Amino acid sequence: MFNLKIVYEALKRSWTPGVHADDQDSLISILIHDIFGGEILKTRKKKGWHFYNRIDGLRIDFTRSKASNYYKEKRFQDIPATPDETYRYFDQEDYSSFLTRFIWVFEEAVGLNSYQPG
Repeated sequence: MFNLKIVYEALKRSWTPGVHADDQDSLISILIHDIFGGEILKTRKKKGWHFYNRIDGLRIDFTRSKASNYYKEKRFQDIPATPDETYRYFDQEDYSSFLTRFIWVFEEAVGLNSYQPG
């Protein structure tokens, strides 16, 4: 299940306090890739690489504000990236903590916590 609005809101609630989303782009892109699939892409920025995703043919950069038209911006180079590339930018413990927070918030948002197998 991939609902852009729910995923974006769950990510916002899961971001590390005091750290801007742009500084977590590698964490966010690998988390999205690990859970929802799709591709990891990158674009060269002044400070280095910026990572984001493409799912079902749509470019999705969750570090941008909702008001930003991140689907059609021309500043993206859409260079394919591997999960291994993103791992260089964060600590595994940070990823595990972020993943746990995201799953908890996402499950709460979509009601999976009330699901009881038959």
